Amino acid sequence: MSPWAVLLAAMTAGTAVSLLGQAYPTLAPYIRADLGLSLAAVGLLNTYIYLGTMLGALPSGWLTDRLGSRTVMIAGTLWGAALAVVIALLVRSAWVFIPFLFLLGLVVASATPAGSQAVAQSFPPERRGLVIGLRQMSVPLGGALAAMVLPTVAYLAGWRWASLAAALLAVLAAWIAARLYYESLLPRAQPHSPAQHPTLRQVLRERNILLAAVAGVTLPTGQFVMITYLILYLKERYGVPELTGAAFLTLAQLAGAFSRVFWSWLSDRLGGARKPLLVMMVGLASLSALLLAWLPLGTPLWLKGLVVVLYGATALGWQGLHFSLLTELSPPGWEGRVVGFGLVFTSIGIASAPPLFGLLVDLSQNYALGWIAQAAVFGLGAWLLSNVVERGRNSLRVP
Repeated sequence: MSPWAVLLAAMTAGTAVSLLGQAYPTLAPYIRADLGLSLAAVGLLNTYIYLGTMLGALPSGWLTDRLGSRTVMIAGTLWGAALAVVIALLVRSAWVFIPFLFLLGLVVASATPAGSQAVAQSFPPERRGLVIGLRQMSVPLGGALAAMVLPTVAYLAGWRWASLAAALLAVLAAWIAARLYYESLLPRAQPHSPAQHPTLRQVLRERNILLAAVAGVTLPTGQFVMITYLILYLKERYGVPELTGAAFLTLAQLAGAFSRVFWSWLSDRLGGARKPLLVMMVGLASLSALLLAWLPLGTPLWLKGLVVVLYGATALGWQGLHFSLLTELSPPGWEGRVVGFGLVFTSIGIASAPPLFGLLVDLSQNYALGWIAQAAVFGLGAWLLSNVVERGRNSLRVP
């Protein structure tokens, strides 16, 4: 079986799970109108999903290392589809929504450890940045697909039908992934010597893994603030119609998808160093957030779109580099667990950023303050990452 088939399967399943995880924030204007939610409550749509992701990240990594990436990848996609159907049929209030969003978060947690392990074990180290970047491209691709398809379905038939459409796409993706990825290309690496056989506590206390993981709290915040609030921001501040805002969101997601692949490819070409490009990318995201904060009311529509695309290309460009860095800091055979550990921290950022952004805007009645705060969060992330010391691939030193 070709390793490229493994990559395509991981991207297909990852795109579907990403679509499911981003579906309800993308549908926020329609859900808000139906259920009567405040801006802060809209932000909680992400929070409950990624509370589930945070709690499911380490178990998902452990299951991936034990059961194999194919099983976890396909089962997670199908469970996500089932939850999307249940949400469409049963949710009639915000309180009923909460447990299903949490369960959906458990499903979202399965995609990154399984997909990252699948491609990392199927390709040689000198291509690892590119292929993990391509795999992580599925996250904004899922968001772009959600922004392109689901608001239109919701506009025509309601958000519940959009949820059913998301479920159908996920089932199709699971079938495609199962056809493409039918066995492990290479046996999973097993540590043999004591130096290669650290305990979980030793691995997770290693300074560089800890720094890279904690920085992950800051990295996804801009992406999920954008997914949750961009359409509302453009409509409420500039009068941009919802479907036009959805088109801008789609373009931003696509820009982020191609950006993360480009930077991952470039890091391979530069000898496999992930940190310098990652720090630069996060710094550029901070500047892009400031541009969004300072857009005047009379800004032409095309220029608004250009700034949104620039924000997407920078704020969404971190993921391939970050998970490549975590993978290469992990000992052999522990990739799923270390990536799962990193996912705990990214989930904290995803869960907390949208409601805090919405609360700040609600209290100040000023979106600019929200975007300035977002820029400061990116600045903190760049500083944390600048303190990581990269080593040779898979050369973890354990005290």
